[in-house]
Amino acid sequence: MRVLLLGASPETKSWQEGIKESFDYTICVDGGLELAKKWGLKVDYVVGDGDSYGGAFPKDISQENYPCEKDETDSQLAIEKALEIGAKEIVFCGFLGGRLDHTLANLALAFSAFSLNDVSCYFQEEWGFCYLADKKTKVIGGSSGDMVSLIPLFEDVRGITTEGLKYPLLNETLYWQQSRGISNELLVDKATITKKEGRLLIVHTFRSFIKETS
Repeated sequence: MRVLLLGASPETKSWQEGIKESFDYTICVDGGLELAKKWGLKVDYVVGDGDSYGGAFPKDISQENYPCEKDETDSQLAIEKALEIGAKEIVFCGFLGGRLDHTLANLALAFSAFSLNDVSCYFQEEWGFCYLADKKTKVIGGSSGDMVSLIPLFEDVRGITTEGLKYPLLNETLYWQQSRGISNELLVDKATITKKEGRLLIVHTFRSFIKETS
C-alpha cells in the first residue's frame, strides 16, 4: 500500500504542478492540506494541531486533531497513522526545507519507520528525491547529468558497487565521517547502487536544479 504524506514546507509551496503519481491514501499533515487543494488531490485524512493551516479542518475529511503543546510533532503522528492503516511505502512531500530541526527530525522519523517497520520511505520534492536505501540493490532512474549523492547515516556503508555513475565504486566503503559520496553524476538514464551493509541515504537532484557549490 502506497501512502502520500503532505507537509507544509515553505519550499514545496512554490511547486506549481505537484505530484502526479497515484496513491492508495493521502494524509495531510496540518498545513499540507493547502498543497492538496492546490494540486487537486483527494485527501483521506488530515492530522495535526492546525497551527500551520490557518483555520478549522474541513468537516468532510477524516481528521485527527491534537493540541499544539504535545510531545510528538504532527509529522510523527501522521507517520503513525500511515503505519496504522497498513502502509508499505510512504512518500513524503513537503517535509524538507524550512526549519532545520524539523527537517532533521523528519529524516529520523522516516528512517525509524523504514528500519523498525520494514516500510519503504522516500522524500519527493520539485528538485528531486531523497531515498532511504531499503534494499541491497537500488535502481536510480533519471537523466544524464542528474546529481546523485551517497551519504552514510552515522555508520560506515560497506561493499558499495555502482553502475552508471560518473565516479564508480567497486565493492568499496563509504565512511560516515567523510564526504566522498557527495556530488556523483548520472551518466545514463538508470544507475544501480549495491551495498552489503550499512545505512545509506541517497539524494537525487535533477540537473535543472543543480547550482555550482563547493
